[in-house]
Amino acid sequence: MAAIESHFYKPEEAVFHNDGREERLLEFIQVHPTYCEMRGNPEKILAAIDEYGHTRDFLMNVGREKGRIVAEDLIPKYKPDLMVELGGYVGYSTLLFGAALKEAGGRKYLSFEASPRFAAISAALIQLAELDDIVEIHVGPCRDSLRMLRQNYATGVVDMFFIDHAKVEYVNDLKLCEELGLVGPGTTVIADNVISPGAPDYLEYVRSSTAEKIVKKQLASLSAADTKDVSLGNPFLVYESTLINSFEPTGEPDSLDVSCCLRIEDH
Repeated sequence: MAAIESHFYKPEEAVFHNDGREERLLEFIQVHPTYCEMRGNPEKILAAIDEYGHTRDFLMNVGREKGRIVAEDLIPKYKPDLMVELGGYVGYSTLLFGAALKEAGGRKYLSFEASPRFAAISAALIQLAELDDIVEIHVGPCRDSLRMLRQNYATGVVDMFFIDHAKVEYVNDLKLCEELGLVGPGTTVIADNVISPGAPDYLEYVRSSTAEKIVKKQLASLSAADTKDVSLGNPFLVYESTLINSFEPTGEPDSLDVSCCLRIEDH
């Protein structure tokens, strides 16, 4: 625990985003003493973001501890060519994972962010880091962006997803990815915050058997017609899921879920 205390962010408050702190972060970086050194240096930018979170305002970033697991362990291990994140916020994970993807020889990192304000901050930092040759930021509702992705990439699966948007949308959006054929054998899906604040329905879904998912899909289909934009998924996709314990940037315990799609069950 002592090893990460210097990185602790300020505690999360009742209001923890979208109150001007994101714009203040960008201003903090632009007047930072090391700003000139940040050009083409994602690590320097990430250090400044962490400094802001530690000294000024809490930021809902993936943080150093969980971020290192993805950037230093998972991306080098799986070597994704195409990686997509759902929920980019101000670009912390985009910077960290985009740089790691580039280092691993990947082709493209796509960041889907619903807020135009947050996406603009992320875009400014990506440009400063000189990662705009590999990183693309798409603004708009996540499900619209996923459908656009399927149109632009007509065939094939996404190699790696990083899910870090609204926790209540994790399962529905993963199911949409399954329906669109964006998830299939060879896809690795990494979900953040599955313990804090928690995503129990997501953990249950990726660990369910095909038989269990078929039953749940049949039950869900009965009410789906009356519910706006509900996805039913592909119950025949089989995942191997691992929980990796780590810490939030505030020091609170949390975990990443890493689910690798192994195969499609016969049916």
